[in-house]
Amino acid sequence: MALTKQRKELLLLAALLVLAAAVWYAYFGRMKGAPGEVAFRADSYTPINAQDFSIIFKQRGDAQRTEYKPSGRNPFVASALPVVAPVTAPKAPGKPRWPDYRVPQEAIVPPQLPWKFFGYGNLPSSGAREAFLLDNEDVHIVGEGEVVLNHIRIVHIGNEKIEYEDTNTGARNSNQLEAVPGPSA
Repeated sequence: MALTKQRKELLLLAALLVLAAAVWYAYFGRMKGAPGEVAFRADSYTPINAQDFSIIFKQRGDAQRTEYKPSGRNPFVASALPVVAPVTAPKAPGKPRWPDYRVPQEAIVPPQLPWKFFGYGNLPSSGAREAFLLDNEDVHIVGEGEVVLNHIRIVHIGNEKIEYEDTNTGARNSNQLEAVPGPSA
């Protein structure tokens, strides 16, 4: 007897249902209680080893109430704290312990800017004033606060003069506005 296509499909479906029931029974059918139910046996219970946490809570509370008092040490610098000498009463004037190596004010020579100040201008966006300085054929454009020649800071740019100071000595000087000879027309 030849099986029809529909009959073959029904037999295959029945076989798959039997297989599904066997798998379900293998995994879920052997459980003693319902899923999610916790089995409790009195003979297997052992109490936990609990401590008295009141001491730990007291120590934690003491630590939380402490107030930070800086020692003066910078934690980001790996060097030791500087030693502070105890303050003593001033000694009677006499020969100084160390010679005075400061340069007297009379010996400080005002700085010289070797460039010619030949003009100034304002930037329209910020309004900052810029000076035009001529070094042979090179033109340098500098603003107030900039350092030129590694030691001369431009302090002020005026209408008729530029003021600058030496960053090493603090001495100040100024240059007047100079007319630069241009090409003849």
